[in-house]
Amino acid sequence: MVEETFVAKNPKEAFDLAKEKYGHFSDLKLLKATQIRGEDGKLVSKITVAVSENDFLNSIGTSEEAELISEMEQLRSQINEMKSAVLSPNSDIQNLLVEHGIGQNLANDLAKIAKAAGVSDNLELARSYILEELENRLKIKHEDTTKRTMMMLIGSTGVGKTTTIAKLTARFGLKLDPSMAIALVNLDSFRVGAFEQLDHYAKQMYVEHIGVDSVEEFPQVLQKLERYDLVLIDTAGISPYDTGRLIKTIEFLKNKKEYPIDISLVISATAKQEDIEDIYEHFSFLNIDNVILTKFDETKHIGQILSFVIENDLPISYISNGQNVPNDIEPATKSILIDRFAGELNA
Repeated sequence: MVEETFVAKNPKEAFDLAKEKYGHFSDLKLLKATQIRGEDGKLVSKITVAVSENDFLNSIGTSEEAELISEMEQLRSQINEMKSAVLSPNSDIQNLLVEHGIGQNLANDLAKIAKAAGVSDNLELARSYILEELENRLKIKHEDTTKRTMMMLIGSTGVGKTTTIAKLTARFGLKLDPSMAIALVNLDSFRVGAFEQLDHYAKQMYVEHIGVDSVEEFPQVLQKLERYDLVLIDTAGISPYDTGRLIKTIEFLKNKKEYPIDISLVISATAKQEDIEDIYEHFSFLNIDNVILTKFDETKHIGQILSFVIENDLPISYISNGQNVPNDIEPATKSILIDRFAGELNA
């Protein structure tokens, strides 16, 4: 696949340019979308898509094809060299970290630090040193009940976004401050069941629940909810490869400057490394503020999650560890995560 960028006033128009050029909607993969400042200083949207090599070569004409093929061969050669370097013999501590889900680059970095500290030859000392280093690098987004908050939960289908919203509603409204004004907003017009599930929770906890049917309606709803202390926004579960829904979610966020919304990426702690990377690659353009971990009780291995959040500089805000509403959710702490990983390393 070949990556190409398109720039326009908003993500939808940029993606339309990509479709206009290639004419194969189903063949395009949206990789990311970001806001940049144009030459006039105004914000514009830039998206990156992936297309097949044949489609890309056909789009540029035969005169440039030979040169491009040569450049791609050089790139493949460089990638193979990098793979050879990665597959070179590792230290014992580096091998241990990789075996427990830490990414190759982070494991290599930690092993070098342990070696520089003179503890790499003693596996027990190296483990303690590296756990401390991981704790220093791990970021936590701390719960704050003193300020008004709008939080949108995004993520793949089946990770538990709707249940997590119900748990957060109960935690804030029942445990922390019963006087808090809470509203739930549902953008999931794709599944009737998701709306009904959240509506059931809302009625049980006596909080406002509003369904939004269009992008144009969204800022009007947010304006009506300005007096609420906490606004939790549920979104459709999206496959990372469902470009249409991803673009629609971007459109909902075009008013983020006027209505500051914290974007929480919900990830299952049971997800495989390659799935986590795919999820982040396709959701990262939404400018993720924090990560919420679900199904924490269903796995004994969290090295992959730790590696992911550290390498991508993402703070963890909450940990969900069961199906019980409201009890099975808690603010994330370094001690919970590092202690769990320490148990894995020492097992």
